[in-house]
Amino acid sequence: MKAAFRYITDFDKAKDAVHDSFIKIFKNLPQFLDNPSPGGNLEYRLMSWIKRIVINTSIDCLRREKTIPGMTELNESVWDDHSDAVSAETNVLYKELLVELNALSPTYRLVFNLHAIDGYTHREIAEMLHLTTGGVKSIYFKAKDQLQKKLSHMANHKAQYVKP
Repeated sequence: MKAAFRYITDFDKAKDAVHDSFIKIFKNLPQFLDNPSPGGNLEYRLMSWIKRIVINTSIDCLRREKTIPGMTELNESVWDDHSDAVSAETNVLYKELLVELNALSPTYRLVFNLHAIDGYTHREIAEMLHLTTGGVKSIYFKAKDQLQKKLSHMANHKAQYVKP
């Protein structure tokens, strides 16, 4: 759900994309299992394959609507993480980062997520979004610059309120 929500900020549409993804996953699981990869951990390959399907399905949803959705209210259940390994401070930082990511323009957010978070190459993103590789690189670096400035400003602002 978190992977879909990085691309589709409308909670109900993100749920629909996840639903569609799982239909594709269950439909194609026998093919995945029949196609062994040389070396590699099956669990890791499966998780990567599932994540790629969710991302591609989310992008297909955006294409179907012929628009990239704008900023919407974030559903608080997206932040729920029941893992004991995640501290409250980490959850707060994660939430702040996602809020700042969602404040980027939709195109910047999409390209940044695909490259920085999901590991797609600039060329793969260009093919997915029907852009030039140079255009994708430019968008990515502008998005990264904007995000760094926002996060730096937030850190400086918080430092003013911390007592030594």
